Amino acid sequence: MRLKLPLIVLIMGALLLAACQKPLQPPAKPVADTKTLRHIESGDIVGSITSPAGAYQWAAIPYAAAPVGDLRWRAPRLVPAWQGIKETLDLGVRCVQRARTADIYDDLGALVGQEDCLVLNVWTPPLVKKSIAAETQQLPVMFFIHGGSNVWGYGGQYDGQYLATRHNMVVVSINYRLGPFGWFAHSALRNTALSGPDQSPNFANLDMMAALEWVKRNIAVFGGDPDQVTIFGESAGAHDVASLLVIPRARGLFKGGIIQSGYFTSRSFKDAEFGTPIGSGWDYKGAKAVIDALDPPSDLTDMDLATFMREASAADIYVASQESGETEPGSPLIISDGILLQQPSLEDAYQDPGFEIVPVITGTNRDETKLFNVTNDKLVKKFLGILPRPRNARQYALQAEYESAIWRARSVDTQARRLTQSPGSAVYAYRFDWDEEGSFLGSDFSLLLGAGHAMELPFVFDGFDSFPVGNGHIFPENRARERDALSQAMMSYWAAFATHGKPGRGMGDNLALWQPWEKNQGQLMILDTKAGGGIRLSSEDITIESVLDALANDSRFEKVIEKCLAFLGVRGWFPEIRAQIANFEPPVCKQ
Repeated sequence: MRLKLPLIVLIMGALLLAACQKPLQPPAKPVADTKTLRHIESGDIVGSITSPAGAYQWAAIPYAAAPVGDLRWRAPRLVPAWQGIKETLDLGVRCVQRARTADIYDDLGALVGQEDCLVLNVWTPPLVKKSIAAETQQLPVMFFIHGGSNVWGYGGQYDGQYLATRHNMVVVSINYRLGPFGWFAHSALRNTALSGPDQSPNFANLDMMAALEWVKRNIAVFGGDPDQVTIFGESAGAHDVASLLVIPRARGLFKGGIIQSGYFTSRSFKDAEFGTPIGSGWDYKGAKAVIDALDPPSDLTDMDLATFMREASAADIYVASQESGETEPGSPLIISDGILLQQPSLEDAYQDPGFEIVPVITGTNRDETKLFNVTNDKLVKKFLGILPRPRNARQYALQAEYESAIWRARSVDTQARRLTQSPGSAVYAYRFDWDEEGSFLGSDFSLLLGAGHAMELPFVFDGFDSFPVGNGHIFPENRARERDALSQAMMSYWAAFATHGKPGRGMGDNLALWQPWEKNQGQLMILDTKAGGGIRLSSEDITIESVLDALANDSRFEKVIEKCLAFLGVRGWFPEIRAQIANFEPPVCKQ
């Protein structure tokens, strides 16, 4: 018997609602295996062996002391030593955050995690101690910084076992303080700080450097080469990578950086402390308003106010940090503090870094903003309240095209041009184009998501089986062969960059040659399946102005309102270019 379509939809809707109301149970914790016994600077640890790759895995290794009590809003301190053998098995350790839709084991919106969260995870091939002790085969290290607007996410979400075992390397992922715990500029903290690093409001960036310093001191125990570390990150994590690349204090901690869908915006000390106006584009409440919301006693000295701030509960601080009408804090950006970031802005640092920047890969996805637009009620409607449909397919596609092109112009072409002005700087650029999702009951995910934000992550980590929702519809089996081939190629390029300092032809020397960006001649690698044109170089070089000019003159828009909506979309996503967009916006759109 075949069910009629409406009944199938209603059943699926009921299942989705049930899943939202009752969290799934997380998988069983891995089992400790003595083959993974290692001695690091703070004591003995034992990890587990993964399935199916058979990698050695250590989860939640502390790399810094818990930033609680008097250590809240201070630079990270060394981990106290422990006695006995610590089991490092829990990939679920998180810093304070709200559960999102990808957290399928939690109630959506629940406050989860803890402040004692400065841990990292390590994956290696199955190395025996004898081969590690020889130190003749030290492996390259890939160090991953997760995304999530710097308010959400954790390193244990990403499985490093396949990169480690397929390409013979060590993979590390980290947690770092999020939201108001990671970036917080308040005069009471600054005036009572103990040292230079403690005076910086960029506590999360200090966490990242502390984790890299831990890698420098300890990774040889796992078979890794402390002098061959590549940092890579996605979205907010890519913003953090971009920041680390130009922080003088981070020099020498890594040999290369990969920026996946990053951004190069920063915040001034003043805006971080006093906030930015609502409607400015990068709305931010500011540290002073956060503390005022906690209602401290009046006339406290800086020392007493700092004590009050450190004694407040994490939950109270988080709630006080939420933006107006939101359930989360505004997205933190690196703060130009004169300590870590010494130039007026992050983009100024790229314009004149003052030292040679390590080799860089920077890229974006062709349809970045579709991941966000798919939840925009102005662009998308829900069939039966569940299944998304674009209100206007042409408008939906065109608006994402221009928003995403501006993202690329700012984060790839502009930065590549800046970096190639410096002698010796090697830059490799890419655009991820895969858009071969499936469909379900009329919802075309190829149109709705396409090569959207974060869609490259399963390709880099071979994470298709662990994709949190809709796996069979997002990654249909009938398209798996070419999809997997693209994933293997991307993993090979990433590993080659970490191993040789350039992606070249990949680890097997069998892929299309990925050439560096050249002055006055862009060299952008398009990453796609054969059905989408294959992996290929493009000499296309775009600017913010060229994208805006193309938008202003694009005849594919059938109505003026469609073009105006696209302009508004670009302006909303990238408030930094409002002055530039004003010169291209059709006059009718300003009415």
